[in-house]
Amino acid sequence: MKKLVPDPPLSLCINPGLTHDEAVAKAIEHLKKAIESAADVPEPPEERHRTMLTNARLDMRIAKALLVVAVSRSTVSVPV
Repeated sequence: MKKLVPDPPLSLCINPGLTHDEAVAKAIEHLKKAIESAADVPEPPEERHRTMLTNARLDMRIAKALLVVAVSRSTVSVPV
């Protein structure tokens, strides 16, 4: 059966009050996951590996946002 309603787009929410150490630790976790996912994609990548690459890109975006929080003075609004 074909899916009638697409999945909602992924969003990232970083709550105010995230400490510098927490943001850096979470960023490191996401970067490790992204590197592992990207390393598992064969060369040249096939169509079925698109999900792996998409997940790796998402983890990299999350890590970037967490690092922005870690170096910013305020966590009220963080552009991704």
